Amino acid sequence: MKRIGLLIIWGLWLYGNIQAQSVMHVVILGDSNTFIGGDQCDKPQGWNKWFKELAKPLSCRSYARSGATWTHTSNTVYDIEENTGVLSDNNVIYNQVNRLLKETGEEKTQPTPDLILIMAGTNDLWFASKRPEPLAKYIRQNCETLGTAFPKARIILITPPPFTRVPMATQHQAAAEIEQCAQAMHLSVIRLDRAKPLLPAKKLIKRGYSKDGVHITEKGAKVLGHYIYEQVQKLLQQ
Repeated sequence: MKRIGLLIIWGLWLYGNIQAQSVMHVVILGDSNTFIGGDQCDKPQGWNKWFKELAKPLSCRSYARSGATWTHTSNTVYDIEENTGVLSDNNVIYNQVNRLLKETGEEKTQPTPDLILIMAGTNDLWFASKRPEPLAKYIRQNCETLGTAFPKARIILITPPPFTRVPMATQHQAAAEIEQCAQAMHLSVIRLDRAKPLLPAKKLIKRGYSKDGVHITEKGAKVLGHYIYEQVQKLLQQ
């Protein structure tokens, strides 16, 4: 009986580890709240560090850049080297996608992703006068490119985390637009504008989750990373 009990425990442990590593290679695209976690997702101020710690993938690579937007401008061109840290014509998700395609294709320095997470939109809302075009057009373009390049990868769109520089009604509208795009393309979506641990946005600073109402602190990153991990697990089980 003791041996059977040990076998059961070992089996449960093995199953748990297999489940934890069911997503082998993860790629994350986004803006500053992802960028601060580092390209290797190992800096504690970024939510992706805490996500990686929980998910335990074989690899987790971030292509995020501070100031990045979903939307382009008329002057946007292919540029995978720029890292301005602020809003610019080429600091867009499009060029993060291009860098990913080059590193997994032509250069073969990165593994083919099994899971692609994209959390962007904060800067599109915050600097709406400089990014007046609708999100939907650019979300479709980028996701179609990713879907063609990585047909076996699961793509999950993540709406911007709540922040204080734009009315929540506007954030809800943008999140709904991202969700509609995801549904139209048969992709999954995580709506952070509805994430109870992060609401209300006006208390983010008071609770120590944000230093300025936009960028998360290490405490906020941990909460956000855990929440996204839980939501990703639910989606992967569907």
